[in-house]
Amino acid sequence: MKNGKYIAGGVLMAMGAVFAFKGAMDGDQSVINVGIGGIFLGIIVVTFSTSEYIKTDAFKAMVLPYFQLSKSLINSLNLKSTAVYIPAYDNLPEGGVFIPLHDEFDLDLAKLDEDSLFITDVGREKEMGLFLAPIGKELMKMYEQYSETDFTNAGLHAVESAAAVLKSLGLATSVMVEESGPEIRVLVGGMKTEICSQTCEQAACPICSSILLSIAKSIQELVVVERFKIEIEHELVEITVRRIGGINKWM
Repeated sequence: MKNGKYIAGGVLMAMGAVFAFKGAMDGDQSVINVGIGGIFLGIIVVTFSTSEYIKTDAFKAMVLPYFQLSKSLINSLNLKSTAVYIPAYDNLPEGGVFIPLHDEFDLDLAKLDEDSLFITDVGREKEMGLFLAPIGKELMKMYEQYSETDFTNAGLHAVESAAAVLKSLGLATSVMVEESGPEIRVLVGGMKTEICSQTCEQAACPICSSILLSIAKSIQELVVVERFKIEIEHELVEITVRRIGGINKWM
């Protein structure tokens, strides 16, 4: 039975990677979403083959195809800017991640929806970029379920409840959030940093993505990534983001 779960999980992750790649090549966000969903479902199947923890190798199997796809898209579009995390609103019920073409960017949220991918059919180059569905959204839902709290406008303290869920899954041991003016600093402890990538500032793994998406939702503002600092020896990831205004400002 256990082997069957691993096989089923592996098949789902492989199919998800294929769908995600095909969607990226066709510029079809809905197919990419199906692919990412398949990858995530595969890891869930593998996860529940043991009641104790997610095996690191299984988690890598989910993360690496996503990183490879994201890196290919980012390189092909020559994107240099860091990611902007968008909280949920009418057009994007689950929020999203926008990677601008330039550091000095503009964004019209009224033009985005769940089928957006390559933002090129806009009047100004400052609005161009890549839109990605938030791969951490399922983990964020687990945080909300655990804390029995809708993170919408719940405040930054709510985000720290992610630690209990991540610890139970064997993915991290602690989450600390500090605010200083427009900057928000996050410390994720006990994280398996070997899954981290050189593209974290643009395409973070599900763990960091879920935390940043939770921050955006909890304060109902867009946040732009300033930097990632990864300490492999201490299994510590430090993330700094900057709040850049609410939905109405960017409509």
